[in-house]
Amino acid sequence: MYSPTADVIAETFALGEPVADLVLVRRGDTDTWRLETATGAYFVKGYWSSTGGQSTAGGLTDQLAAAMAFEDRARAAGIDLAEPIAPVDPTLGWVKQINERLFRVYRWIEHRPLEDDDDIADWLGRTMAQVHQLEPLGAAGLPDWWRTALRPRADWEKWFTTAREQGKEWADLGWDRLPQIVELTDRIREACEFAPDCTLTHGDFKTHNLLITGTGPILVDWDSVRTDSAALEAGRVAYIFGAGEPEPISRILTAYTAAGGDLTWAGHDVFLSEARHDLHILFEHVLTCLGHIPQPRWMTTPDQTTATLLSEFPAKLTRLQDAAVQL
Repeated sequence: MYSPTADVIAETFALGEPVADLVLVRRGDTDTWRLETATGAYFVKGYWSSTGGQSTAGGLTDQLAAAMAFEDRARAAGIDLAEPIAPVDPTLGWVKQINERLFRVYRWIEHRPLEDDDDIADWLGRTMAQVHQLEPLGAAGLPDWWRTALRPRADWEKWFTTAREQGKEWADLGWDRLPQIVELTDRIREACEFAPDCTLTHGDFKTHNLLITGTGPILVDWDSVRTDSAALEAGRVAYIFGAGEPEPISRILTAYTAAGGDLTWAGHDVFLSEARHDLHILFEHVLTCLGHIPQPRWMTTPDQTTATLLSEFPAKLTRLQDAAVQL
């Protein structure tokens, strides 16, 4: 896969003369670099062709088109986010194709990572509510990506049988967890049919996408824009940023509802999206361990992680239910 040079990026986005080579920031679903030129510092993103398709039926360009349009609406609404730099000759919006890869550039934001003692509850709750109010869809039922891991009992039985035949250490644990997997699948399937509050959303509210700056938090990485339930995403985000603790979770969701967010319909299923995520991760790990799908780049120890996921599954579901009752 093509890797750019500082000169190529600087020329493509009219950034001035580079003063140093590109400095790699992160490899992942996208590669990112820092670029310094005579005009300032910039954040460069290079996309893998396999990235995309979360909010559209198409590929990467369709995903980025939807994401950039939503990001522009968020910026116009006053939501705190990064400043994009337009290429001289755009391929699509803020994006330029160089060789076989697509690239974007933002002005670099001086920042530090989110720390445990940062109090961002009010900002996060308010910002989620703002994002969820940008483009509500007004349709009942959750999108297809919610359903990927909703497989019949017979599938899980077949996979755990194969795991035993292959001598997987986690096979017996899988059989022990089967009733809870089936029960959770049924709960998620019901929500998929009746969730009343679908909206277009940022799609990746994670701690690494929140930068702490001198003027306050900034929400970055809008490439994963997708459809979701507003209430169920709010619940999962509050659980993640609140580290599963009742007090910060409550403060985030209180700020969310104060800013116009509505959790009413979700009731004790407000953290169902977090449970769905765990089920999906388990599903991907099981299929990878059995050789049914290729091992993703992000998955490093499939068998070990599968055993851990199965071991912790009941306690995690209990914690989610207890957290919902305590709200």
